[in-house]
Amino acid sequence: MKIFLDDFGMFLGRKRGRFLIRGRDKRLEVPVDDAEAIICTSQGVAVSSSALRLAVEHGVQVVFAGYRGWPYAILMPTTLTGSVRARREQFKAYNDGRGFALARAFVTGKILNQASLLKLTAKNRRDMDPELAGELYEAGRRIGLIAERVKAEPERPIDEARLDLMNLEAEAARIYWDAVKKLLPGELGFPGRETRGARDPFNAMLNFGYQVVLFPEAWKAIAYAGLDPYAGYLHADRPGKPSLVLDFMEEFRQQVVDRTILALLSRRVIKPMEVIEEEQGQRLIAKETARRILEALEERLDGKAMFQGRHSSIRGHIQMQARNIARLLLEGMEYKPFTLGW
Repeated sequence: MKIFLDDFGMFLGRKRGRFLIRGRDKRLEVPVDDAEAIICTSQGVAVSSSALRLAVEHGVQVVFAGYRGWPYAILMPTTLTGSVRARREQFKAYNDGRGFALARAFVTGKILNQASLLKLTAKNRRDMDPELAGELYEAGRRIGLIAERVKAEPERPIDEARLDLMNLEAEAARIYWDAVKKLLPGELGFPGRETRGARDPFNAMLNFGYQVVLFPEAWKAIAYAGLDPYAGYLHADRPGKPSLVLDFMEEFRQQVVDRTILALLSRRVIKPMEVIEEEQGQRLIAKETARRILEALEERLDGKAMFQGRHSSIRGHIQMQARNIARLLLEGMEYKPFTLGW
């Protein structure tokens, strides 16, 4: 389970081998072996150094984030698993075919998962709304053709290939988000995909899921695989930009975050008017909505899926995929992006 510290005045302490959580109206003790991560999303939280040490000693990730924007800190132990040699090879791969192969695989995985999610949704809507189902399936088919074009991209230095790969990614994204818009209640006012500064409810929920849940999960997997989070291939280098983590996230966005939030809206677990609240002049995701999203995403990450003959939780697949990047770098093993069928 993840421990969420999301209210002003909460306290996280340690009681022997347990985390002690106190708040205005709750007191909870969580055995350290049951804790997957600690996520702090409020500025008014106190955390004891003994609780942080307990987390570090048992590999419990601690994430400090807000309701908007990327996490501003992730606490990791100073000793990690993984080989230093993997990092050396990671840097070398930028200038050879391995870097291109990884970038192409990340884009391919993202696009194939977009196509699969639309086709799955079409199948589920076939009896209820045949016309919409047909439009969704056709969009998925068109996106699948773009994935074939990505696979056909010839090997070359990543600096030469990046623009072509990202143009194909953008072409697929336009089709995907146009199709997703047809699934959303009109009152959400979805203008299309927006990242920075998005103020509409659906984009705000997507960004929250990507940034507060998926990003730390990907960061942890990359770090424990012995890789450098900042040395990526598809996303260009920039000071302070964790390019490899952003690269790696691409193949999991649809199957983890998009699918979960669409399901929450479809089942009306979250209603359009419940998403945003004003706080000190800022539009933020309502705390209860944030809790529901976090709980649903945790359930999704713990859910089982079959990939490459391995039946595991999606969280387990994320960890394995990071190790597979290291295996490509060290052993030359082919890297196959994480994709699920429909």
